[in-house]
Amino acid sequence: MNQLNCIIIDDEEGAHRVLEHFISQLSHLKLNKSFYTAVEAMEYLYSNQVDLMFLDINMPGLTGMEMLEAMSNKPFVILTTAYKEYALESYKYDVVDYLVKPFDFKTFLSAIDKVINRLGTSKRTSEQPNNDTDHIVLKVDNEIIKLDFGSIYYTQSYGNYVKFFTAEKMYLSQITTQEVESKLDPRLFVRIHKSYLVALKEISKIAGGELSLKNGTVLPIGKFYKKNVIDRMKN
Repeated sequence: MNQLNCIIIDDEEGAHRVLEHFISQLSHLKLNKSFYTAVEAMEYLYSNQVDLMFLDINMPGLTGMEMLEAMSNKPFVILTTAYKEYALESYKYDVVDYLVKPFDFKTFLSAIDKVINRLGTSKRTSEQPNNDTDHIVLKVDNEIIKLDFGSIYYTQSYGNYVKFFTAEKMYLSQITTQEVESKLDPRLFVRIHKSYLVALKEISKIAGGELSLKNGTVLPIGKFYKKNVIDRMKN
């Protein structure tokens, strides 16, 4: 199999040494870079292809959970932490595994095996034809509706719900923003904030911490998304 490009994100030197040693034992893993802050790692991820990241949770500045919340198109993620209490919360971000420090090589191998299995599944899925790429199906109140991608201006998370804004009206559906993001066409939409996804064709301008749509709507743009949004607008 091809090598998996990996990065380490952890603020502890000892954790880097352990992971670097374990990674070096497996020929199908390649350590591309190590980071001590999540902010530095996010900047790297915007312009570099990574298959797998080993991510600590408690870090200064931006925590591992906040980083996952901020990211779209995440690589495979293995969380590495000294705290057990985040395990349940972590799986809403679709992490592959949750390793509690200190962990041994056998535990590490088990996590890598899960990544490889996940990789095989995703490849098989991507090879299947998708005939449902131009709309999303939602439950709204007691009805099932179909929203064409082209009709959606933006979405906003609202507790356990997501609001879908179109030219005609707003639809409220019980679904997470992560689920919505996975169902929308990534060529047409971009995440601008942990709570907002926007249709690229509807973006008018970005000024400071705000993004304006062609219809005059002004939305907040998160600083960790801004560079990616600008790059997507250029392309």
